Amino acid sequence: MKFSLVIINYKTFDLTKACLESLFLLPNQNNLEIILIDNASNDGSIEKLETEFGPKVKIIKNKQNLGFAGANNQGAAIASGEFLIFLNSDTIIKEDFLNTCADILNNNPKIGIISPRLKLPDGEDQKAAFGIFPTWVNLLTQKTKNEAQLDKHNDFLISDWVSGCALMISQKLFQEIGGWDDHFFLYYEDIDICKKASLKGYQSAVALKTNIIHFGGQSLKASSEKKKRYYESQDYYFKKYYSSLTGLLIKIMRFIYLKIKK
Repeated sequence: MKFSLVIINYKTFDLTKACLESLFLLPNQNNLEIILIDNASNDGSIEKLETEFGPKVKIIKNKQNLGFAGANNQGAAIASGEFLIFLNSDTIIKEDFLNTCADILNNNPKIGIISPRLKLPDGEDQKAAFGIFPTWVNLLTQKTKNEAQLDKHNDFLISDWVSGCALMISQKLFQEIGGWDDHFFLYYEDIDICKKASLKGYQSAVALKTNIIHFGGQSLKASSEKKKRYYESQDYYFKKYYSSLTGLLIKIMRFIYLKIKK
């Protein structure tokens, strides 16, 4: 088995169904293993997906929501592919990005993680699909996004981190860096896994000549909950890689920013 794709469903039946249907149109299906994890949707969606796709996918049904990192680790634990691909359920696959990305990894030993270009439904490139590692300085100046132009004439663009929306990593490297850190329930987990790879001497990259469509943010639409999860993950990231003092500084900066914004 060459590719193991891990997809999380959380109350997104229509999107997950469309994503799976697009995957089944890819060539060389014998090289694909699809692992579908339901994060305690409790809305009947996983039962309908099981009826729809049956033996074509491996299904894990969680009794509680383990978050993005925790559920992805579950999928990776039963994956048999040489390459792991963590794919959001709100994506549509129009071309064989798998082999294009795998070729870049195979031909560039310093690159350990790669993502295709993320396109919005209107064809525009998605913003914040890759960027530079956060520090309190670039967080203050809001320079955490990579300003580089996505030039399709090049095969790839090196970036500190790439989005976990469609992230490919070899099974070997995934095991070496300890997988996803499941202290991140949602947000920052993709920055963290790229950071862990970089500490082992590997780069992350965007494959510029292949893309997928990403609708974005469909499984968690409530603004207050999104902000809560984002700030929790941000706090944990800075505590993990910097210090408690830096974490406190980030909280103070956030408090001031939110006060001014009001």
